[in-house]
Amino acid sequence: MTLLELLLALAGTAVIGTAIVSMLVGVTYGTQADKDLQGLITRQMALRSRIEAEIRESYLILDAGSDYLILWSGDADASDTPDKTEIQVIEYDAVTQQMMRYAPAALIAEENYALTDDFRTITDGYKGDATFPGERWAESITSFEVTLDDIDPQSARFVAMRFGMSGGEIPDTAIGAAAVRAEASE
Repeated sequence: MTLLELLLALAGTAVIGTAIVSMLVGVTYGTQADKDLQGLITRQMALRSRIEAEIRESYLILDAGSDYLILWSGDADASDTPDKTEIQVIEYDAVTQQMMRYAPAALIAEENYALTDDFRTITDGYKGDATFPGERWAESITSFEVTLDDIDPQSARFVAMRFGMSGGEIPDTAIGAAAVRAEASE
């Protein structure tokens, strides 16, 4: 063999090797993107299911905004008014990009409220303290929007929601809906 033939053979081997490395990098990137997408979809389904379950188990929507819901879980004490032990808040925090749920701690004292009270102000006053701790439901939430079937939250029976999440470099939007149950729990 001549030196020229040997150099041509080495150049051909280098081209083939480069092509193989490029293919492996592409497959690895594609596999990671698939894992990111699969994880994102799983997280979306889990969050949507949690929110929908809380809405379906609630007796009444006490207040709602574009990024929060205040739910009355039921009239456990048969007082025909909500009290602190029966209220929960589902809220999107745009600063931390987290979806939070605030619910009463066990064995707290009852505080009755009228249905005409400002529940946003009331719950903001004790949300996150020892009597009404927060639980992080999800993170990497890029947006959250709630829409009700009635202008008056307490008359609404149907809640639609839309939220954006990101997983790795992949953003996606999920849509969900749930109806509030029609009767109080015993």
